[in-house]
Amino acid sequence: MRKRHTSKGFLSTIQRKSGAVLVYRWYDPGTDGRPTERKRVLGLAKDFRSEAAARREVQRLGLGRRSGDGPGTFKELVDHWLQKECSMETDPMSRRAFSTKDNYRSYLRRWILPRWGEVALQEVKAIAMEDWLSPLKKPNGKALAPGTKKKIRDLMHVLYAHAIRYEWIDHNPISAVRQGGQRLSTPSRLSVDQLSQLIFEVLKPRERVMVLLDFGTGLRRGELSGVKWEDIDFAEHKLTPRRSIVKQHVGAVKTERSKNSIPLDDDLLEELLAWRQETPYAENSDYIFASPKMKGKQPYWMSRIMQHHIKPAASEAGIEIKGWHTLRHSYTTLLRQNHGDPKVVQGLLRHNSIKVTMDIYDEAMSDEKQMAHRKVVRLVTRRQDRTVMRTASGTGVPASI
Repeated sequence: MRKRHTSKGFLSTIQRKSGAVLVYRWYDPGTDGRPTERKRVLGLAKDFRSEAAARREVQRLGLGRRSGDGPGTFKELVDHWLQKECSMETDPMSRRAFSTKDNYRSYLRRWILPRWGEVALQEVKAIAMEDWLSPLKKPNGKALAPGTKKKIRDLMHVLYAHAIRYEWIDHNPISAVRQGGQRLSTPSRLSVDQLSQLIFEVLKPRERVMVLLDFGTGLRRGELSGVKWEDIDFAEHKLTPRRSIVKQHVGAVKTERSKNSIPLDDDLLEELLAWRQETPYAENSDYIFASPKMKGKQPYWMSRIMQHHIKPAASEAGIEIKGWHTLRHSYTTLLRQNHGDPKVVQGLLRHNSIKVTMDIYDEAMSDEKQMAHRKVVRLVTRRQDRTVMRTASGTGVPASI
């Protein structure tokens, strides 16, 4: 074995059955401060005409970088991005909501880092990325949804954009990765009859008010959990979301537009006032749905309320509800079915973009499509009926057209 030292590590030639291979070795500081040896096979020694060619390959792969040189592996890039852009510490100036950052970390932990963490930053290629995404599956063996694959792809694009911003690389390989986000199924929605039955016949008082408020305002789950009595202006008939609670972490709402006030109908206000008389936590500073177990200091876990109380009751009544977002989807569709202006719907849902409102949330119900189809077709068929009737009455117009 021969060793040839470079400025940051050294090259070794190792004999193998396939022939001599060139290995680059270097030391990284460990978590305990002690150096840890690392190595990377560069390829067959015969493929490198000179030591300079081997050093160029080491530089291309980003190996053996010193502190200040930037990340050498994809995991090192992720660590830097998490520290600078995705810290879980409470920061009112953060560009991302807690729920978004929590989702990003889940994608990194479950999917991205196990595959790409130890790969050199410059070695991630578009084709390899597509080949990896295509067959990606959940732990239970089911294929990962295209929408989830696209989110993974988009997150990796964000990470490489971060590297470009710090001038560690000069191009984003993920830009060439093709991954659609088409839905495999239509989002679940409830009809007027199902909503009415669920709210007024199936659910108990606490869950009834939760579902009615969530449906009647289009609140996201975290926003619903974070509502306090002081957020409701009973005189002006409006609710102003001021916080979002995810995994009992109190954070800001998703976007600036999410802070916009939402109108409240008299019937909804009446239900809220009745609940306020029933709950032991009725002060302005109290959460509307405060947990007695936590002595009112925290709201209920809305995911558990849905899983253990609402879903079972709905299922027993023959009503399928997938989660809190089913109510937001239902609210959107019913707004449009009742001739809601798209810009008004966007305002009520507090979306930054009307494209999100129309493309994701407003999938017309089958009955609505059938009615629109029937109206257009009958413009023609009824004209044909009138033509045949005139011919039969002796007007001289041919019966066949």
